[in-house]
Amino acid sequence: MTKPELTKEIAYKALQDFFINHKPFVLFATGTSCAVDLDFGMGALEKYLKDEIPSKILEKQQKLEWENVLAALGRDSDFEGAMNAIKDQVLLKLVIDTTAAHVAKVNFKNAFGLLTGDISWPAIPMFKRLVGGLPETDRILHVATPNYDMMAEYAFTRAGIPYTTGFWGGVVRKLDWIQAERQMTYAEKVSSGRSKVTTLTRFNKHIRLYKVHGSLNTFLFDNQVVETDAWDRMPDGVERLMITPGTSKHEKLHHFREDLLGEYDKAVGAHNAFLFLGFGFNDTQLVTNAISEKLKKQSSSALIITRDSNFRIESLLQESRNTWLICRHEKDDSTRIFNARYRECLLLPDTYIWNFNQFTTEIMGG
Repeated sequence: MTKPELTKEIAYKALQDFFINHKPFVLFATGTSCAVDLDFGMGALEKYLKDEIPSKILEKQQKLEWENVLAALGRDSDFEGAMNAIKDQVLLKLVIDTTAAHVAKVNFKNAFGLLTGDISWPAIPMFKRLVGGLPETDRILHVATPNYDMMAEYAFTRAGIPYTTGFWGGVVRKLDWIQAERQMTYAEKVSSGRSKVTTLTRFNKHIRLYKVHGSLNTFLFDNQVVETDAWDRMPDGVERLMITPGTSKHEKLHHFREDLLGEYDKAVGAHNAFLFLGFGFNDTQLVTNAISEKLKKQSSSALIITRDSNFRIESLLQESRNTWLICRHEKDDSTRIFNARYRECLLLPDTYIWNFNQFTTEIMGG
């Protein structure tokens, strides 16, 4: 059977219906941070590691493994694939700490500008619409990111969007989603008769943010996963909890899976619609299993908005009939829209809805 033609009217209605009919689980990735500062990108991180790591390597095995990483990168291997060469735990820790130093520097450069509004995080208008439109019966937007930086947290704070990362307490916060959620509530007095007043506990509309690969401010301290903004430099006995690309990432992710991914797994299982922002689908731990199963076999609804597509996204689209892609055309800045149920992709010249701001204005209504 010949597939029908995709028109602008069909595409726009499908995109608008996605938000009318669903409350999606949202995953955003490096593309959102790179829109603020390109130094958040893999290219800048790779250069920083190449410049910094060699002078700190002491052991022969570490040097050999690092040379294998560089050789893989020289063969045009992707960054994650190249990092598979690292097995030495001391070298791995060095890579984590050096990665953190780079991300922290770029993070610091942009943090205050995001808090004052002088710098804009591109996805914030969309998140304001998503949170503002949450139904009264379900006032939580579930959001995940593999990003280490805190661009989103600063932007949410500036926009007045309440959020929790699952930690609660004082200077050093412990991971406890139940207690963290209680911080998102307020008391409301409701009249239930002529003179009787009942106090109800209600949730503020808010974001549950799952930082599934750790964050600049998450650490392993006293055998617990904690969050603190007090340690620019790690004290003795503290380990930074950031999971870097490569095989070692998955080993460490497995070790801390309940801490970092337990609530994420539950939230993914409870959703049948997914919104991907600046997400390249190169993280197999987050996407290949549960989410891919939903998109491919259960035909769950999904929308991918990203500047540039890649072979992983294109392959996923062919097997996921209810997944839509909006991206930049490879030859110019116009928009390309694709869904596997239609004959060809739709090209929209002089339209830039792969840009989150433009998408929010044109599709979601401002």
